[in-house]
Amino acid sequence: MTSLRHSIVFRLALGYGLLFLLSIGIISSVFYIGTAGLLERNIDQQIVAIAHQLEQVHERNGTAALLQAIHTLLTDDKDVETEEYLLLDPQGSKLIGNLTAWSYLPESADKLTKTKVERLGRNSNSRLLVHRFDDGSLLVVGRDLQEQRQLEQMILSALAIGGLLGLLLAMLGALLFRTQLQARLTAIQTTTQDVSAGNLNRRIAAGEAKDELAGIARDINRMLDDIERLMETARNVSNTIAHDLRTPLGRIRSALEETLQPPAEAQRWQRTAHYAIDEIDTLIGVFEKLLQIAEAESGVRRQQFEILQLRAVLDDLMELYQPVAETQGMQLSVHVEGTSAVLADRDLIANVLANLLDNAFKYAGQGASIHVSARQDEQHVHVVVQDNGPGMPPDAMNRATERFFRVDDSRSQRGNGLGLSIVAAVVSLHHGELKLENARPGLKVSMVLPKA
Repeated sequence: MTSLRHSIVFRLALGYGLLFLLSIGIISSVFYIGTAGLLERNIDQQIVAIAHQLEQVHERNGTAALLQAIHTLLTDDKDVETEEYLLLDPQGSKLIGNLTAWSYLPESADKLTKTKVERLGRNSNSRLLVHRFDDGSLLVVGRDLQEQRQLEQMILSALAIGGLLGLLLAMLGALLFRTQLQARLTAIQTTTQDVSAGNLNRRIAAGEAKDELAGIARDINRMLDDIERLMETARNVSNTIAHDLRTPLGRIRSALEETLQPPAEAQRWQRTAHYAIDEIDTLIGVFEKLLQIAEAESGVRRQQFEILQLRAVLDDLMELYQPVAETQGMQLSVHVEGTSAVLADRDLIANVLANLLDNAFKYAGQGASIHVSARQDEQHVHVVVQDNGPGMPPDAMNRATERFFRVDDSRSQRGNGLGLSIVAAVVSLHHGELKLENARPGLKVSMVLPKA
């Protein structure tokens, strides 16, 4: 019972059942009140109409004509079981009528009232209209309400039976509602428990359904896909960090051990210290890049955004990289269309472009051509860095922005596989899109940023 009290499924099913019963109760009440009221209004209208006709007969033709009219009404075989008439003379003596006792007649005249009388020797709850003529005689017109009461009882009985059937349907509907909802929620709960236990391959079966729970199941499945991907990335990052740290640390340790070997030489100590510092700086650079990625993904740098003209940034980079390109026999060019202004962090954008240029210099090879362009359309600014080198294998294109991923598995090229990861994080921070395409020949890297 405690578990049921805390079950949202039980509470929803109970609420559904109670709402269904409340709806039935309201509809039944409205129906009963409307039907009973209609019957009562019809009876009142009949009584008033007949009383008015009899009053007119008396006014026009006198008491004898009224007696004949009442006699006709009593013998016409209409409403025999319900009609009530009584005519008393000014002294209170009965002239005609089917009432055998009338001691409880209302004193107020020309008003419809409910009272008890005796009709043909049987007690009757009646609806009466009493009219006193100018000569003192009294006319009573009424209807026995027994048939109306019986009809109301039949309606109440029918509504009661309908209410019981409604209660049964409400219980069955609530049970069906609870069963279906519980099954869907159990599937979600079982999957999340399995995932918590370490089985990241489990998914919720959503089928072809398009309801809200199916939508939630698909959202959870997408979330689990992302979690599995992130976990796999985290494992790869951990393994790569361990590998990339172990190698330089091993070299530093070997150099220090060699320094400790006799004979001690100051020159060797100095050379080893410089070597160790260089290796440590390399490690520090790796961690700085990881921190850059984390900072970009957290979004904390958006508060430093300003309207940035890309032409000025690209001119500075060209001035910095042009000597390097000439030394390696490469052709480096830049082309900017329009203002190409973005809302951005200048240092981050400059760092991203520097990373892309470093990759192009590293992988395009001697004598390659590298072109940087920026153009602006109605809503975006497109920044492209393209070379005519060997490009990137298609199977590596989707993983190129993963941390520590390198196309060169042998790691013969310098670097740590964080350049494109930083680029992707910074572009995401600027609400942009990063695209990598094979230019055949070469690699084309496009950044699509919102226009300032």
